[in-house]
Amino acid sequence: MKLQSFAAASDLVGRRMRIVWELIPEADGELAQPGRMVLRRKTRDFEFPAAAGADPFVVYDSDAFPPPGTQASLVPGWEARDGANRILATVDSAWVDAGGRRVEVVRRTTRTTLGPDGKPLRRQIEILDSGAAAARIEPGTAYYYRLDTVWPGLKISGDTRDSATATNIYGMGRRMYRMLPEVYRRYDVVTRPAIAGAESILEAAAGVEEQGRLMQYGQLRRFVDLFGVALDFMRSRAEGLRDLHDVDDCDRRLLPLMADWLGWDLSFDAPIPVQRHQIRYAAALYRLTGTVPGCMIWVQRLTGWRPRIKEFARNVFFTNQPGSTSIDTANPQTLANLRKFEDQSHYTYDAGAGDDHWYAYNAIGIFVTPDTGESSASVNRKFGKLRNHLDLFLPFNVRGVVILEVPEQNASQGSSANLGQRSQDQIQ
Repeated sequence: MKLQSFAAASDLVGRRMRIVWELIPEADGELAQPGRMVLRRKTRDFEFPAAAGADPFVVYDSDAFPPPGTQASLVPGWEARDGANRILATVDSAWVDAGGRRVEVVRRTTRTTLGPDGKPLRRQIEILDSGAAAARIEPGTAYYYRLDTVWPGLKISGDTRDSATATNIYGMGRRMYRMLPEVYRRYDVVTRPAIAGAESILEAAAGVEEQGRLMQYGQLRRFVDLFGVALDFMRSRAEGLRDLHDVDDCDRRLLPLMADWLGWDLSFDAPIPVQRHQIRYAAALYRLTGTVPGCMIWVQRLTGWRPRIKEFARNVFFTNQPGSTSIDTANPQTLANLRKFEDQSHYTYDAGAGDDHWYAYNAIGIFVTPDTGESSASVNRKFGKLRNHLDLFLPFNVRGVVILEVPEQNASQGSSANLGQRSQDQIQ
């Protein structure tokens, strides 16, 4: 079994979200096998903390449908053709009773595509989140959905996370209907026929509640509502334009665009809160460019390592500088610290421009140490990334030298076995 095509989007009707994913069987009978699928929702990011007791983020649980405290109705499904294939759709609506009126909590629509031989080719599951199962859906808020599965042998193709921004209901259909001449509304009396099991579904309801009363409308009003919900959707998108610059609450897909406005190289592999933090403080970090604190922040951002920054100008020998002396070869600590961060010795000015030429007035050393147990592939990748992006945080007249330090006890471990010689070559 393969899971693919996970996507979330705002529904055409405001304050509702649609989440769709698809299951592709790879063997006969796989769709009939038991498997649990849990859909969760929250704001700001995809980090869902563990909760004691009932999970407040759960929107849909395949093993607990309908949700506790609700009832389910089987809505009449339909059948469609796709060439030689058949598509069978079933709809389950979970609802609660609110003063004698059914309020939909969550709706599950299952579309199964059958081949000419009657065998299932794929199954699409669509969840309509009405905001009653988890926290209420607020218009203009970006919501983040994650699908968790407990299904032996399930192969996941693609990301099972997505986000979308909720829209609002402005009643544009009602407003347009009231603008029509009274003669049209007077004879608009053919109401919608009742559909058994669909009493909780807003689109199939016999009427609309307005000012505490259930109002039944005719064909003309229902026809105008088709354009009204579309106008509500368009207005919601227009109203949301004023909040596009809100780095704390905007949709994650807008973060790269914000970073481009600032000329910021966003870390796409970083968590969403970290990306927001980078954009918010990008201007402050730009002001630190070329300073020791700025270098330390940049190196940690690019690699995750905590560096030590050293200005090699302090080790350059000048005849008119007090304290410039020759090396005391009788001091073992002095000899052990040669060409290390702790080195206090003085050297002649090195006019080279390579990684082995340290002691110049415009050179600084970036001493980095890999994390314990980090693989050599990860270290090589971060090392190369840091060397290739020195121009991001160093002025053009300052030359940076990256020095990889590997502790002796780690040099013999398998994860860093091939880094020991490299680090010695870099240091010596």
